[in-house]
Amino acid sequence: MKRPILIGLVLVLGLAACQPKPTPTATPTATAASAQSAATAIPAMQPTPTAAPDATEESIYPVGPDSYPDDVDPLTGERVDDPTVLARRPLLIKVSNESNAVRPQSGLSFTDHVWEYQMEGWAQVRYTAVLYNETPQQIGSVRSTRLIDVEHLMDMYGGILATSGASTNYHAGGPPRINEMLRAAPWVSRVVDADFGFGDPWLVRIEGVPREGTAGWHTLFAIPTEIWKWASEKDLDQTPDLSGLLFDEAVPSGGTPTTEAIIDYPGAGPKHTWKWDEASGAWLSFTEFTDTTAENAPDTDYLTGEQLAFENVVVLYAPHSEADYIEDEPNQLPGVRIDLSGEGEAVLLRDGQRYDVTWRRVNKEGMLRFFDAAGEPIAFKPGQTWFNVAADSIFPPEVTFTP
Repeated sequence: MKRPILIGLVLVLGLAACQPKPTPTATPTATAASAQSAATAIPAMQPTPTAAPDATEESIYPVGPDSYPDDVDPLTGERVDDPTVLARRPLLIKVSNESNAVRPQSGLSFTDHVWEYQMEGWAQVRYTAVLYNETPQQIGSVRSTRLIDVEHLMDMYGGILATSGASTNYHAGGPPRINEMLRAAPWVSRVVDADFGFGDPWLVRIEGVPREGTAGWHTLFAIPTEIWKWASEKDLDQTPDLSGLLFDEAVPSGGTPTTEAIIDYPGAGPKHTWKWDEASGAWLSFTEFTDTTAENAPDTDYLTGEQLAFENVVVLYAPHSEADYIEDEPNQLPGVRIDLSGEGEAVLLRDGQRYDVTWRRVNKEGMLRFFDAAGEPIAFKPGQTWFNVAADSIFPPEVTFTP
């Protein structure tokens, strides 16, 4: 399957829009002691392995899409060691993927879901990382909010948003920007925002991560333990409805054998490549930034040193359009609106197979659901999922599969 890239104007100046000046007064720098503590703890950090099922234990699968056992994470379909963590809200953390300067990012291997999507200028992507079961020491670097979070993902997950800030309407009488939208949202009490006065211990600046000399605006990190602690103290940790995904260890029929998928975003990209790894039973992540002529390099987690590997990858086609406000003031680049309501096409990758599927989301607070050609729910593999959001018309990425 291949989606041709739209030949036309690609606003590479969008790269400049994603490099706001750092605001150290809003986010205090971590003390030398705390930064050193983080650095010394990092080598031992590993995602919690999923316990191997007892040979005599009856399989719990399939699970979902409407209900799950009390000890099963509805976002991964996996059993958890401590079911009490499922009583908290997911954390939605804005993570930069601006360039090689921010790689390797911290904490992505601990996520349940990651959303990758295009921003202003149609020439760069950003991540929204979703944490639920696992609790890494830090995650980031943390950057600013985009429309997809305000209009869809926060409602979808009923989560807590951790962000470095947002664009604001400097001109009286103009349309609201992200900052104004956040403050007007019914869930504003669940926003941990540097612009709202959140700093240490929830959002801290750690110098020298991922390497010495990293620019100041890339040094902000979220501390999940502290954010969940704050949410509990503020009585904000109610359990949201996260039903919607079906999980099964059995591989669905009707798939097409696939060894590689490439999602090459416009402009500077990046080109995101997924390669099926039979040994691990997961898709390995590689990234190439075309503006820096960097080689297609493995994506790793700074906390573990291990390559990112996800059991499921979804290429999700959705309507994209220019927003009615300017996201990047210096270059006059409008925001990008992504519509995750209604239904659309998608491709599910699991177990070295690809499936042409349909996604649907009919309720604002509802999770996406996925269906096969017969209209039946299609099962994801128990494990983590990465969503590559792709424009279905204006400035789409080029998507190719092998074979």
